[in-house]
Amino acid sequence: MSSNSGSPVQQQSISRYFNAGAPKRPSSPNAIDLTLEDSETERPVKRPKTSVSKSKASLSTDIIRSKPATSLKTSSSTTSSSAKTQPVAQRGKKKKKEAQPFPMDLGKSAGPSSVNKKSSRSTSAGTPVPKPAEVENDSDGSSPEEGVKALRAKFGSRFGDGGTKSSKRAEKAIEEVGPSGETWTPLEKQVLQLKKEFPGVVLLIHEGYKYRFFGDDAKIAAKELGMVCYQKRNFLNGYKVGIVGQLETAALKRAGDNRGGLFKRGLEALYTAATYVDDLDSADDVANYATGSAPALMCLIEEDSALKGSQGVSLGMLSVTPSTGDVVYDAFDDGVMRSELETRLSHIRPCELLLSTSKMSQETESLIKHIRDRGENAAGGRVREERFKGSPMDYSTAFEAVSSFYKAKESDISGPSSGSSEETRMGKLVAAAVDLPQIVIVALAHVIQYLKQFELADVLAQTKFFMPFGNRHGMLLNANTIDNLEIFQNQTDFKEYGSLWWTLDRTKTKFGKRMLKHWVARPLTDKRLLQERIDAVEELNEDGIATLTKLKMMMKGLPDLAKGLSRIQYGTCTASELASVLSALQRISTTFPTFTVPQDVGFKSTMLNELVFPLPQLRTPVQEIISEIDLNKARLNELSGLWRDEDKYEAVGNANYNIMFLESDLQDHLKEVRKTLHRPSLQYKTIAGEEFLIEVPNEDSASVPASWTRVSKTKKDTRYHSPFIQDKLREREEYKETLVAEAKSAFRAFLRDISNKHYGLFRDVVQKLATVDCLLSLAHVALQSSYTKPVLGDDVIDIVGGRHPMIEAIRSDPYIPNSIKIGDGSPRSKIVTGPNMGGKSSCVRMIALICIMAQIGSYVPAESARLGILDSVLTRMGASDDIARGKSTFMVEISETADILRLATSNSLVVLDELGRGTATFDGMAIASAVLQHLVQSINCKALFITHYSSVAEDMAKIFRRQIENVHMNFVEEEKLNGTREIHFLYTLTSGIASGSFGIECARLAGLPEKVLEAATVRAQTMQGLVRRRTVINKSRRLLSLSQGIMESRITSNMEATRIVAALHDLRQALLSV
Repeated sequence: MSSNSGSPVQQQSISRYFNAGAPKRPSSPNAIDLTLEDSETERPVKRPKTSVSKSKASLSTDIIRSKPATSLKTSSSTTSSSAKTQPVAQRGKKKKKEAQPFPMDLGKSAGPSSVNKKSSRSTSAGTPVPKPAEVENDSDGSSPEEGVKALRAKFGSRFGDGGTKSSKRAEKAIEEVGPSGETWTPLEKQVLQLKKEFPGVVLLIHEGYKYRFFGDDAKIAAKELGMVCYQKRNFLNGYKVGIVGQLETAALKRAGDNRGGLFKRGLEALYTAATYVDDLDSADDVANYATGSAPALMCLIEEDSALKGSQGVSLGMLSVTPSTGDVVYDAFDDGVMRSELETRLSHIRPCELLLSTSKMSQETESLIKHIRDRGENAAGGRVREERFKGSPMDYSTAFEAVSSFYKAKESDISGPSSGSSEETRMGKLVAAAVDLPQIVIVALAHVIQYLKQFELADVLAQTKFFMPFGNRHGMLLNANTIDNLEIFQNQTDFKEYGSLWWTLDRTKTKFGKRMLKHWVARPLTDKRLLQERIDAVEELNEDGIATLTKLKMMMKGLPDLAKGLSRIQYGTCTASELASVLSALQRISTTFPTFTVPQDVGFKSTMLNELVFPLPQLRTPVQEIISEIDLNKARLNELSGLWRDEDKYEAVGNANYNIMFLESDLQDHLKEVRKTLHRPSLQYKTIAGEEFLIEVPNEDSASVPASWTRVSKTKKDTRYHSPFIQDKLREREEYKETLVAEAKSAFRAFLRDISNKHYGLFRDVVQKLATVDCLLSLAHVALQSSYTKPVLGDDVIDIVGGRHPMIEAIRSDPYIPNSIKIGDGSPRSKIVTGPNMGGKSSCVRMIALICIMAQIGSYVPAESARLGILDSVLTRMGASDDIARGKSTFMVEISETADILRLATSNSLVVLDELGRGTATFDGMAIASAVLQHLVQSINCKALFITHYSSVAEDMAKIFRRQIENVHMNFVEEEKLNGTREIHFLYTLTSGIASGSFGIECARLAGLPEKVLEAATVRAQTMQGLVRRRTVINKSRRLLSLSQGIMESRITSNMEATRIVAALHDLRQALLSV
């Protein structure tokens, strides 16, 4: 099989290696080093034609490490020096070239194409030997075992007779020789074994100064990265990436039993988009995650609904954000449209979904496919699917797994307990887990199992930080409301700019940014908590408060403490990151003096006092940690001398002492060198990183012993190493490698100790600091021109001079304000009519956004606002189909309306925009009337109903005179000399029904040809006349029916006069309109 062919076998191999969500990739002819096939027989290395240029024959994708480790750098210089230097006695002799343990020429490919060339069967002209028919034809139905037998029969004779005399030797040879006669190199065999151990993982393999992709992994890297290998981009595109590192250094390898063998390699790290916890100083949460969210992993468990014959299901959800430690769970029932699930996916926007291989319901799978194909997640890449084998665990198995996990964590934190109470016997962590819904426990068990392979399961260790997705104190904005009101992204280019989130975000920290996003997504419904938040925002804008000045200064320049604590918990934090976190916590703990009670803080706001009060309590634990380490060395990532008490970690101390003793021996050796060279003041030199050099003037070179090795030479001097120095330097290098390994192990133990003792306290403080940052952000928003503090009332929306917050922020021209009152003596429902482009949708969005802003705790853009507490804001706006899920425009419209009718309560605000326009006119009018009637009669919610059906507006206002009021967007109509009309929009909300929609005038503004507009005008007049005549006929029939009823005495005298007068009035109006 050619390495540059896009054969089905290669495509199947790729799809087997990688996750189901990743698309199949065509092969790349310039990026393949190894053609790895996922079969039971190992396929050979496919060598390039010898006539291909070296750049194109590079059969692997290399990454040169920007900062190589000290061990590699040292071994590199040692190997390089040994190739250049030689003993004095051998000067002038040609030294035999030494084999290098890994490629040193960083400018060349060191792939298998440059290794073992003698075994290549390519001819000198570059024509490869054809493959045997058994390998080329994979479709003959033969099994892999038969293929192996055929290959052994064909090629075994080259290494023996294949019989009983040398069976072991033949088997070994066959293992190392591929079907085309080409041998595997030791590294290639190691790669094959790693691919078998970790299927479905893109392996990035450490080799010398480089990281390299092999085989199908190189195809993926070449396609996704354009040959610029950036591991983060790779897994953000939906792949699972493994980092294979060298488990031994060159120095330790020389000292061990494996000195002549291949470097030992193993999987050091495994990443996906959700499980990658980036460095503390990275800008990921700002640059990549548009809404301020860190990437989340979501596990979904589905069960059949309790209602027989229903297409609804019960769902359990557990969402984990490893980089911040946030855990969100929920258990809920969902209907056939899966709107509840879609709402949760829209809020959390997971980067990765953990699902069962056993298919869920068709409706759920369809929604997941839609979300995955849309490619919208918090990290800006594809949504990855990970399927665990089989069906979800049953509850008893899941509970046992969860209990075992938390019992182990309880033991790690506090040691074994001997208490007799049930909670003590079970452990607090286990007791907290028991309170979760059963279906959530099943999801939790699968997440624990999955995260263990990434060594991130500790993110679930603190159950007190688990948060339910919905709670009784917060309003849940559904997916349609988030999209229609542009809460997190605009509807033009789907970016953060121009969204409500963009308008409110003035946070200074990354953890504060994430919390504000949570506030925006879940406005408060508890009046007391909301009033406390608004009062705190008000006080933060007052002048002359010393505590406030300190608070603002303290918040500046803080690192991402939430991510830092998570990295400490996982043991992946570097020493410099630890120093940054500890320095920040120390600054926080010393900003304020210790308070006796919260009131001592000095704010009028109880909320602010309670947020600042616990900050000084950090002082003692932070100082204890800092006292154990040297912060300056921590900032430089010097682990070997990090601890002030050298005896705390005995192995580190021993390694340091060994190096000190060895360097002392080298100083003693200097005395002997001085005697040998008769230079009593001689000192060692260090040049270009080469230490303990003996520098001798060239005129004295004759006095140098023949056993010494020349390292370098200049015009004046020559520099040497004695055999003693060479031996001691090799020995010291081994001790240094041991010291590095022991220091890393000790540092991980140190991080684990910090996490077990202080994680809960530190996490609580970070949560409080995030709240302070959010309040300061809202206080900054409140300073904008003409923003006002909302007054919390009862069951009312009374806005005077309200403005759209995003349009006002984006546009330079002033926004025309509008006023509205709903409830408290005014009708609870408003039917909004008006011309196209007249501002109807912007006006109703403004009302909804002001209500949401107020319940977030923000000031609002208005002259005044008196608002009751809403439990939900439900919207149905715009028109779009959903072809991927098999929904027409009208089906989408009606489905969303059905969800609104199901979720709305008397405390909801419902916004419906042109309901019924996706179907025939009379069907649309009928549906619009029926829905509005249901909202008014059955639900009694606050409603804003936009329509172009003037008859619906008239009829519904007559039927529900007290509950419904007609309003319209005002305009001025001007008739020109040529008979056309021109509309001037005033964008003000006025009582009454608009006289028309003026669609033809809007079409003229859009640039339709005049002939088309003239024809449309004629047809419009004809249709209007027809409708008027039908109206007269219908009203005449109604009058006749009333007259007959009177004559037959079927109508009481009390109703007679009223109905006759109304009918005569309607008939008069109809006749006048004709």
